[in-house]
Amino acid sequence: MSLKKLKFRRQFLLSPKLCPELDSWSNQELGKHQLHVHPDCLQTTATNTSKKAVLLGHVLDPRNQELSSSDILETLLKQNNENGIEKVLYGLVGRFVLIVEENNEFTFFNDACGLKSFFYTEQKKEFYAASQPLLLKLVTENVIIKGKRFDSYHNSDYVKGSKENWFPSGTSLYPDVYHLVANHYLKSETLKQTRYWPVKKLEIYSYEEAKQKFAELLKLTLETGSKKHNLGLGLTSGFDSRILLSASKKVTKDMLFYTLQYRNLDQNSNDIRIPVSLSKKLGFSHEVMDCRLQTTNQFKKIYLANSDMAHLNDWGHIAFGISQNLPEGTMSVKGSCSETGRCFFYKNGIHPEIKSSHDIMSINPKWKGIPFIENQIASWYDEIKDPNMNKGYNILDLFHWEVSTGSWQTQSQLEWDIVHDTFTPFNNRELLDLMLHIDTKYRSKPDYTLYKDTMKMLWPEVLLEPINPETPKVKLKYKFKSILAKLGFEKYNR
Repeated sequence: MSLKKLKFRRQFLLSPKLCPELDSWSNQELGKHQLHVHPDCLQTTATNTSKKAVLLGHVLDPRNQELSSSDILETLLKQNNENGIEKVLYGLVGRFVLIVEENNEFTFFNDACGLKSFFYTEQKKEFYAASQPLLLKLVTENVIIKGKRFDSYHNSDYVKGSKENWFPSGTSLYPDVYHLVANHYLKSETLKQTRYWPVKKLEIYSYEEAKQKFAELLKLTLETGSKKHNLGLGLTSGFDSRILLSASKKVTKDMLFYTLQYRNLDQNSNDIRIPVSLSKKLGFSHEVMDCRLQTTNQFKKIYLANSDMAHLNDWGHIAFGISQNLPEGTMSVKGSCSETGRCFFYKNGIHPEIKSSHDIMSINPKWKGIPFIENQIASWYDEIKDPNMNKGYNILDLFHWEVSTGSWQTQSQLEWDIVHDTFTPFNNRELLDLMLHIDTKYRSKPDYTLYKDTMKMLWPEVLLEPINPETPKVKLKYKFKSILAKLGFEKYNR
């Protein structure tokens, strides 16, 4: 594949004017705007007498395998209002941005966790949107400028000490550029994001009934996905890839299974050794892909140009390794989003009392002193603290879903669009909601009972190898963290 085609791969730009730099992309009029879409970004269009809808990315209904993206988009277009759209989106799996245009006014939705990134701005009363800010820079003036906000982030101790640094969803490195937060829709005429989920007060379900529904929905998702796409599941020694493996039992012959070897991993590392052993015991093909290769200067240049947040020194080097190993056209299956249902920020299952946004900031103390992050956390908390908004859902579950996954994982998938599209089975509002209706004692440490019970139902042999077995080094680390927590140096048992 030509290196030119890797530039802004699988991204899009919505602008009131044409962008000459993107003349090799597909282009269509949407109201009085121009929608530019990279050739490798899937897109579906539907129209009726007054409205037009475009879905950028991929979508499926796990309970209706025969439905195409066009069928689903037609149903979405028939809805009379945002509540109707929300109800249709609830059970869908995918990675997409939905655009509904009427009289050159736009309404935007994204997938459950916002994994198809969406940034927007307004200049001279004209609306612009794109996958990320560097595309906005092509059609605006003096909006994408490296100023105090940009410098406060990139010069912080946090960024200097974190290979996978991220900031909260909803904001950007530029004061007048915003990001669409998961579970919200955006109206272009007001530039207002409106929360549309959750809609009902949380009630705890019967565990026996809920785990059956959870297992069945996860299984249907993998089976439907394998019929729609060439799926490749990356295996580690962890919970997320293991439960996805269990859900793929009936379609293993249709999927690719691999493990990425990067950073300091070697053949004795759990994340290499266990997938290799498991594939032999269960009888499916598996490949270890070496991602420790020397990244070429040409690849580095394009990777850095594809996003203002490019993590070249970690994700970028891994991406190059993937480009040299993964068959073209493979859609990578990731276990991301799953952690929302596993009490990520309170792993013992006991949700701490959250009295202010400062309590949330304590999750990542190194964020303190970065004003735009503090302001965004405060803004998100001020909205979600209202019981009428959170509907009884745990604040830290919603934080992980919307603010963390909707930024950190979204950026990761955006950067890896250069080498593959991504299928995330847990990126389904219904599935995540079902998990959050289960008592935390079944979805927290030490046993993560829901996950193990699901594996036993779907493919018990996947448990022939241990999940995340603790090495002596890890055991010492947890012991040290436990001592610190008892001494009051760590707010949450994370």
